[in-house]
Amino acid sequence: MVISEKPTAAKKIAHALDESGAPQEIKRGKTSYFQCKRGANDLLVVHALGHLYELKQTEKGWKYPRLETEWVPRYEVDKKAKNVKPIISLIKKLSKEAEVFVVATDYDIEGSLIGYLTLKYACRTNPEDAQRMRFSTLTKNELQMAFDEQLGGLDFQMIESGHVRHEIDWLYGINLTRALTLAIKKAAGWFKIVSTGRVQGPTLTFVAERDQEVNVFVPLPYWIIVANGLYQGLELELEYSEKRIERKEKAEAVVADVKGKTATVQNVKKRKISQPALPPFNLSSLQSEAYRHFGFKPSRTLAVAQKLYLDALISYPRTSSEKIPESVDTKSILDSLGKMRNYKSIVQAILDSGKLVPRQGKKSDPAHPAIHPTGEKAERRLSSAEKKVYDLVVRRFLAAFGEDSIRETIRADLQCEEHIFYLRGIKTLKPGWTDFYGEYASREERELPRLTVGNQLQITSVENEEKTTSPPARYNPSSLLKMLERESLGTKATRSGIVDSLKSRGYTLNDRFEMSNLGYAAYETLQRYVPQLLSTEFTRGLEEQMERIQGRERSREQVLTSAKNDLLNLLESFKEREGEIGQALVAGLKRFWKEKEEIGPCPKCGSGTLLIIRSPKTGKRFVGCSNYRETGCDQTYPLPQKGSIQPLDKKCEYCGHPMLRVISRGRSWETCVNWADCPGRQDDLKELERRRKKNDQ
Repeated sequence: MVISEKPTAAKKIAHALDESGAPQEIKRGKTSYFQCKRGANDLLVVHALGHLYELKQTEKGWKYPRLETEWVPRYEVDKKAKNVKPIISLIKKLSKEAEVFVVATDYDIEGSLIGYLTLKYACRTNPEDAQRMRFSTLTKNELQMAFDEQLGGLDFQMIESGHVRHEIDWLYGINLTRALTLAIKKAAGWFKIVSTGRVQGPTLTFVAERDQEVNVFVPLPYWIIVANGLYQGLELELEYSEKRIERKEKAEAVVADVKGKTATVQNVKKRKISQPALPPFNLSSLQSEAYRHFGFKPSRTLAVAQKLYLDALISYPRTSSEKIPESVDTKSILDSLGKMRNYKSIVQAILDSGKLVPRQGKKSDPAHPAIHPTGEKAERRLSSAEKKVYDLVVRRFLAAFGEDSIRETIRADLQCEEHIFYLRGIKTLKPGWTDFYGEYASREERELPRLTVGNQLQITSVENEEKTTSPPARYNPSSLLKMLERESLGTKATRSGIVDSLKSRGYTLNDRFEMSNLGYAAYETLQRYVPQLLSTEFTRGLEEQMERIQGRERSREQVLTSAKNDLLNLLESFKEREGEIGQALVAGLKRFWKEKEEIGPCPKCGSGTLLIIRSPKTGKRFVGCSNYRETGCDQTYPLPQKGSIQPLDKKCEYCGHPMLRVISRGRSWETCVNWADCPGRQDDLKELERRRKKNDQ
């Protein structure tokens, strides 16, 4: 029996291992398996559906602390996982016919644990007797090689590390979330789940501290000099030597000194810069580039990359490596890519150069190489997002074969009276790898005429421009992910989910990670009463302990016992001040709900407040006046019924009504509460109606 992780992977494995390339798929109710023949072996290829088993507390009651757990079928914990039940039943039945078990799940911590748990609880066999397939792509050749050259057995250190990670994440997530939720219930009688976790606490801290920096930032004025000069009929932009001038009087004096004057070239410096090719992607750098070019959240990039991997188009995406080892047949991949119209000319240039060894990065991963294309052709029509991520991966792979890009920078120093100006230019002498990377490469070009010492420019315009200092930039999904990676918090597979959780739980308001009142309530409460939960050092310490299991420096039992003791101490301190903590969270919840529901003053009665209301009869939402019950004010406005609504602190430029942000199906747009009648929104309404009709067709 060969155990894969997903249905798509099972199909790929079965077709690769069957001698005829046409395995028999046998359906059993809502699931299926494959029968294959390979040499003297009859194979049954079955699939899991990610984790078939989850942790569940052994002690009854929605209380804390709860420290003892057991593995149970996932559908016993998650009522939505009903599709797991027939899969477990099928594997249990088929396993009785199997003599040898081969784990073919993803070769990482999660995949290894999935295979182990499936063997132990569904197959009811000894995992120590099982064999292991190890592969990084789902291509036919690699799958056949992985089966024929199986590893001696399972990597139990990897399994133990994954096992304890699940246990510790469960312990901290369940107990701390219950502690916060029950504190609220005790203080106000509400049952409102407020969650936190082992990595979520420090992540919330990063965002809160940056948000505070932005909020307390006081912008200061400064002035810059904006000047242009004329040389041989060309208008050139001049840069003043002082980037910031603190006093307006000084800026005005500079303008007065140089206005209408001539600037003389004092010095010309040229410098060549060699830029080596970027290494192939690991998961973090792929997520970063996909956000930069496409605006994809890290979690979306991972999901898309996972689909491409399951279609055998790219290698396994959950990798830290920036290296392509010699075992990867890059020549064969290049030959296959060369048959694709989009990459034919690039591949030919690489083959003509004779440089068939890609640039290697510094980071490595013992389990998988850097993300790279397999050269396989898609067997289905790719979605727009899949095409974008695939093209990005391919071009980054091809760029790794390119020569250094050579650029030349030029700086001319000019003097006018007592003042120094600069002329800066940059041009590409040899594009090298940037040609292969295409539109994803940043290539600013600024040509300068040939200048020599003594040349003169006529100052044609000069003025001072007032600016203000800017606050530090808020986090975005990509920069927050990099922060977690830099601080060694979470894993490459879990970080994107942690980043998304801040918004899904109401702690932040948008993709720029602006803290909500609920987020501040959770952060400030934890900071005051249980600061250890927000500590980067505390969480990193747990990470290091779990990693030491893989290095055989610690046992799972030692790490788990230590984590339980730390958790008990935290919960004991929490229990002592549960009432105060509950009151603080309740106050934050009230501010959060007010922030989410209040639109602004009612324009009809003047004394009421416009609120987002949901009709108890129809379930539809609308905006109404808070004075409806008291004074009968019947001012209402319709609202879009899909997506989330976020009130904005600004007025409509057309009608003066409060503005809203609507977020639906990944799109975000701003409109006013009076959108149905606003004279400036009618074009928007027509466009929405056009799209609706198009979708109906």
